Amino acid sequence: MDDVSIDALTRAHMDTHHRIDRRSSLYFQPFKSSASWVAEKYPSSGLQTINTQTFGAVFMHTRASRKWGFSSNYLDRMEEILQERNFSSQIPVDALAVWLFKDADLGSISSYDELVERFFLEYKITEEEKDRIFSLKPLGRTSAAVPVFVSEPLEMNSVARALPEPTDAKAEGGRTIVSLHLANSGPAKAMAIDFGQRLTIVTGDNGLGKSFLLDFAWWAATGLWADREALPQGNDTKIVPEVTYTLSGNGGRLSTYSAKFDFKNHSWSRQRGAMTVEALAVFSRADGSFAVADPIRAKFNHSTPMIGSLTAYEVWNGRPGLIEGLIRDWIKWQAASDRKTFDQFASVLKRLSPEDLGTLIPGKPVRLPGDPREIPTIQHRYGVVPVTHASAGVQRVLLLAYLIIWSWQEHELAAERLDKSPLHRMMVIVDELEAHLHPKWQRIVLPALMGVGDLLSSDLTIQMIAASHSPMILASMESVFDSSTDVLYHLYGVGPTVRLEETPFVKYGDASGWLTSPLFGLRHARSKEAEAAIEDAKRLQLSDEASIHEVQVVSDRLRLHLSGDDKFWPRWLFFAEQHGVKI
Repeated sequence: MDDVSIDALTRAHMDTHHRIDRRSSLYFQPFKSSASWVAEKYPSSGLQTINTQTFGAVFMHTRASRKWGFSSNYLDRMEEILQERNFSSQIPVDALAVWLFKDADLGSISSYDELVERFFLEYKITEEEKDRIFSLKPLGRTSAAVPVFVSEPLEMNSVARALPEPTDAKAEGGRTIVSLHLANSGPAKAMAIDFGQRLTIVTGDNGLGKSFLLDFAWWAATGLWADREALPQGNDTKIVPEVTYTLSGNGGRLSTYSAKFDFKNHSWSRQRGAMTVEALAVFSRADGSFAVADPIRAKFNHSTPMIGSLTAYEVWNGRPGLIEGLIRDWIKWQAASDRKTFDQFASVLKRLSPEDLGTLIPGKPVRLPGDPREIPTIQHRYGVVPVTHASAGVQRVLLLAYLIIWSWQEHELAAERLDKSPLHRMMVIVDELEAHLHPKWQRIVLPALMGVGDLLSSDLTIQMIAASHSPMILASMESVFDSSTDVLYHLYGVGPTVRLEETPFVKYGDASGWLTSPLFGLRHARSKEAEAAIEDAKRLQLSDEASIHEVQVVSDRLRLHLSGDDKFWPRWLFFAEQHGVKI
């Protein structure tokens, strides 16, 4: 017999495996006859009763003591008790293993058999227990064509959102940005956007104001400009540029503020008492610079609120008094006795890794000629590379991962010194998300970024705002876009005017479907020359007097610009042969 607290063990198990919604104190119990949320006192009431009364004969236990052990015939007693209550005497082991390891990093495990063996090993299950307690594996008979394993651990907040909402679920605290309205301020006379609680995507042509819109969103949310102050277009002082924005606080209470442009001082006059979001905020800009805002750290220095902007060079090499930079911090984190920060950094890199390079793994630092510093290295499928020599795409992702980890680490430190709890929200704004990234990377980067919060803290919720021109970015969201928390906006030109409109998220399938959707507006997902040839071919097909010469000319152009298996050929070949042209 061992000296243990069964109640403490039970609660620890429930906290680890069944508390999956950070807004709630309830536990989710998938193994009841009707899967449901159970009360916080369930481990010390319902489960205690099951342990001490229902299965009392299974244990050796002295009443009012901490001495517990299994009786010599505990397997016989378990079978008898389950049969008396008309329960199956064997537990479906694969279903249990899936639940227990649902948010674990399984490494190379990719089958139910391997998962079950991991369960047996980790929980020290004996051969007799395997035979008598656990059943055959019904999940293991799933067709091999059905994907059942994913490469990354599940994000439990996403799992919880798919379940019935717990009765005590509370709106997650902290002010967030809800909406932004620009009047006489940009390329359009008026632009209005309602931000998604979880995700906002803005897409559109170049030069229409996506970056301008993100700069204003950052300023409205944080009270800071990421770089230079955004100025309204036009100098007519009779037309007053104005910005109105709304923040949402606890309980969904909305607060709206406005600001007008002061032509005399040539700056925006923010409304007195205007609040900012209660969130750690990171802004990755299209020019490679960054901005960070932290309401907690701002309390240390009231003269310089939040933090401000950082050039890409400063993020790499540091700015005295503010940031050490990726190269120094990476080496410091890697060499620290407490590897928490470095492990978080490595986890974020793994989450953001592209499929073509494989997992990005921090390697051993090296010295390079002419540089007195130790330089971090990154290891991937094709070798080990000093980070200063990595590709532009890898460097951009390294910088973004570093800024997220660094800002969170500094935020936690500031909160600890002020004896405050870290904020539960992070706002991440990324302009031109696809910059420098191969399409294989583009199709995983946004879902990966949205899941980074779980790697930092189980209590952290991320509000993501991203601008993109990439059909692969949009296609990557088809399986995860949630219209209850996410929004898609289209910025487009109509003659001399610019419009910003919310657009329903439609699954167009592959990238060509997105390219020919209203969001990108291509007639064909082909070269411009191929598109012109096909359009001329269509017009000729609709003509009542197509000559052999005209059909031959168009056929030659199609042969020049289309691939041999292009799906337009069957339609054209029949028409051409009818007009005496063989291809």
